[in-house]
Amino acid sequence: MYPYNSQVYLGEVALNVRDLAQEKAFYEIVLGMDVIDEREGYVRLGVAGQPLVALYETSATGSSQASFGLYHMAIVLPSRQTLGDVFKRLADLEVPFVGGADHGYSEALYLEDPEGNGIELYRDKPVQEWDIREDGRIIGVTEELDAQAIYDMGEKHEPFHLAPGSRMGHVHLSTRHASQSSAFYQELLAMSEKFAMPSASWIASGDYHHHLAVNEWAAPQQSTREIKEPGLAYYVLELATKSDLLAIARRAENLGAQVTWLTSTLLSVTDADGIQTRLRLAKK
Repeated sequence: MYPYNSQVYLGEVALNVRDLAQEKAFYEIVLGMDVIDEREGYVRLGVAGQPLVALYETSATGSSQASFGLYHMAIVLPSRQTLGDVFKRLADLEVPFVGGADHGYSEALYLEDPEGNGIELYRDKPVQEWDIREDGRIIGVTEELDAQAIYDMGEKHEPFHLAPGSRMGHVHLSTRHASQSSAFYQELLAMSEKFAMPSASWIASGDYHHHLAVNEWAAPQQSTREIKEPGLAYYVLELATKSDLLAIARRAENLGAQVTWLTSTLLSVTDADGIQTRLRLAKK
């Protein structure tokens, strides 16, 4: 069983990037990830062998935010201390932050990579501090982050490495219609809605606050995502059993999604906005 009684585990987020060397340097040197594997036009990075980000070089032009896709990838750190360490690292390097927030269940920092792909770095608060309702909803808030306290906790490490135990906590998507996308992913992935507003939805497997979120905040300026376009290439969800994988394939076909078996244990599902989810059987 995955954490929080979930039936899924988030793997890496894959990005199409125009400047592979620059992007690799950001994730490796600035954020402190390790190169797991590399070949011509491709790099995969992570922590302690756990992949977090895959980078594919593309010759396509344009902005990573021109089409539906990634709003941000969210890497959860194992403690407030390790969040402080990476906060101190980024602040001392004068990496620009988009913002920060206390969400009730988590404390989060927001930034972008050099090509504008959104990144959240966060730590989960103890479950006892979450606002969990009787019907299973988990209420999120957006309040001021005690950034100074988190920064003051941070310790300087050279060379800097992202803390072992860091993993992809959730993926937030930019879509055409939030309510329709939420309904699609709830049905496809057997998830439930934990929190919602008219323009956004947060859904999860099991008892987590969210594994996926969708919003339509940029919808008027965005178009359907095309293959190799800068930005999100795909994101990965790992499943424990082959029967789980087959069940999702059947549901995807019933929902009218584009379904492609890449291998016998790797399934690709593309939604109406051109966003690709890859479902992978976890290694034993």
